[in-house]
Amino acid sequence: IMKNIYSLIFIFLPFLFFGQSVDFKIQYRPQTKYLQNVQQNIENTIYYSATDEILEKLKENGIQNPTITKSTSDIQSVFKAGKLKSDGTFPITMEFLNTVKSNNKTLIPSGTLIYGKGTVSKMPQLDSIVSKDMEETFKKTILQTVQSTFSQLDLPQKTLKTGESFSQETPLTIPVAGTSIEMILTTTYKLISIANKTANFDISIVYTMKVSVEKYNLQGSGTGKGKMLYDITNSFPTKYDLDTEMIFDMKQNDFSIQAKTKSGFYQTVQILKN
Repeated sequence: IMKNIYSLIFIFLPFLFFGQSVDFKIQYRPQTKYLQNVQQNIENTIYYSATDEILEKLKENGIQNPTITKSTSDIQSVFKAGKLKSDGTFPITMEFLNTVKSNNKTLIPSGTLIYGKGTVSKMPQLDSIVSKDMEETFKKTILQTVQSTFSQLDLPQKTLKTGESFSQETPLTIPVAGTSIEMILTTTYKLISIANKTANFDISIVYTMKVSVEKYNLQGSGTGKGKMLYDITNSFPTKYDLDTEMIFDMKQNDFSIQAKTKSGFYQTVQILKN
């Protein structure tokens, strides 16, 4: 009898598991602190195809074929959300605690602060940055980059069962060879499992060029795969890992370039109450 019971349990277990669901929505909450650590590595490889004469000139100028460059960065920051106000907003601050890139050089000075405001229904809006010994143009770049990151977190609210997925399209502009490539980034999130108030997602990404750049006969594409752990109680990802690869081909007369970029993005977040 017990054997038959166990057999029935294993038969129906997939259906019980599939019935699990999660109300998915990423949001920052008032009076909450988010300790974030981001590690990133990038490897660029450029291959040159041309006549022997052109390749020899590249060699004379110290350009290797292929040319390979690598970079890494480690960014530790803390995002603090203040008390909720009567108008439905709350003040936010983001402080960079430690940022190190390749060769142990500082990327962003420690203590750099970004200010803005948030709501429970929308991603934060940033308005200012304060940092010692940082040029105004770099300040503007940092502010725009962080705001763009928040925009990428602005995913649609969904109720998902295990096995279900949703996709989001994001426009992307990439500078290549003195021009800009307009691409569409399609990201698909698939709910794999739910356990201990954590939802486990698979991530897949496809980069698609909107139009080819005729002047340089330029084409490009890319893919990516990753994982995301979503804290159901706090409505926020605590782990986000993504590996991507992009390829660009440019041809002009007897000269062509293939650029390949591999990147890894690994983020962990610890959520605490202020």
